[in-house]
Amino acid sequence: MNVTESINARRSVRSFDDQAIPADIIDQLVTLGTKAATGSGQQAWGFVIITDKNDMKRLSDEIKKYLGENFEKYPYLQQYKNWIKDENYNVFYDAPCLLIIYGNTNSHWHVYDCTLAAGNIMLASVEYGLGTCWIGFAEYICDTAAFKSKYNIPEFYKLICPMVVGYPAAPLAPLSRKPAPIFYRG
Repeated sequence: MNVTESINARRSVRSFDDQAIPADIIDQLVTLGTKAATGSGQQAWGFVIITDKNDMKRLSDEIKKYLGENFEKYPYLQQYKNWIKDENYNVFYDAPCLLIIYGNTNSHWHVYDCTLAAGNIMLASVEYGLGTCWIGFAEYICDTAAFKSKYNIPEFYKLICPMVVGYPAAPLAPLSRKPAPIFYRG
């Protein structure tokens, strides 16, 4: 598969089968992530990899509890209120792996570096038959002092991308996008 095929095949996956991802594949994805461009050569990324389903379920429940108690702070999340109240909803979609990218804030470029690394991982995942999804709800837990302490994340690292990774439960529909606005062409 070439890069163009990976780009065209990549989807945000929200339904996974139960198959575990071999550790060497996860390690390869992280390595490919770190091949991304990096501002001033800083390589300002760090990773947390969680594959324990019970741990992920506990984190999902914590996120749902927090959001349920604090929805008024987040008007942009109102459309998801029913999801959060649903006891069967798992914010990580029961994926077998939660891969979290943190950026070292000592580098001015940490957000860019880590976002590029996330893009590499998402595209490389397609090569392995895996799907990914950036999990926005995770930001409400994964950047807290308690989370960082539990998972040995230095306090000067900031959450950039929490993503789930796993084998899609079903084939994915083709992607379509509206034409991109081009503001100037010289």
